[in-house]
Amino acid sequence: MISQQSAIGSPEKLRLVSLPINNIYVYYCDMQQFNIDPGLLFGCLNQTDQRRYQSFKNVSRQRQFAMSRWLIKQCLKQLFAVSTSHDYQLIDYARWRVMETDANYSVSISHSGHYIAAAIAAFPCSIGIDIEQHKSRNFTELVKIFSTPTEQNLVCNHSEQQQSFYRLWTAKEAFLKVTQSSFELVCRENLAICLQHNLGQVAGHHYLTGYLEESKYSYSVMTNADATMQVQEFALN
Repeated sequence: MISQQSAIGSPEKLRLVSLPINNIYVYYCDMQQFNIDPGLLFGCLNQTDQRRYQSFKNVSRQRQFAMSRWLIKQCLKQLFAVSTSHDYQLIDYARWRVMETDANYSVSISHSGHYIAAAIAAFPCSIGIDIEQHKSRNFTELVKIFSTPTEQNLVCNHSEQQQSFYRLWTAKEAFLKVTQSSFELVCRENLAICLQHNLGQVAGHHYLTGYLEESKYSYSVMTNADATMQVQEFALN
């Protein structure tokens, strides 16, 4: 059984999508609502990620990168009482290992524009999440690159072509992450149902799609775990 509840609340909060049966949590964070010193963000990174951070020339990209790790640490603290000062190892962008305790968490990370998204579970599973800021593009031509004829027809004939395009785009990206399939295989997988229903099952996975900031962003999350999805607000302590 899959259910959904709209998320409404203060912009000073993190947006939480909770999958309570299997305890999978998906958070959305508007970076504009958090004024965090760059030095503190840098300090929350492990040595590998600090080197990556320093390799980025763009300050906005550095902030996106660091805040995605900061967000995971904040979530782990609130969900599982893991200290935010812990050292970590991010393995294949899918598993977060707390070095001090050797605890492992399934994770997925995405960021676009001024939004960060992170999914976390305390048990072994596959999770894929993607968030994309809407931009003007030649959707009719671009959709041909990564979709099936059925999906192309739905996008090109949709009254809100931009929203439909990004809904499919994020679903494909989430499916790519959750399955670790090749780009070619993901392109051939028919995810048209994601354009017709915002939550359900497709290709053996549970999915949820939606919009943030008055449809300026699209997001999709997929998991191979049997789960009920509920959207709600989560306050950052």
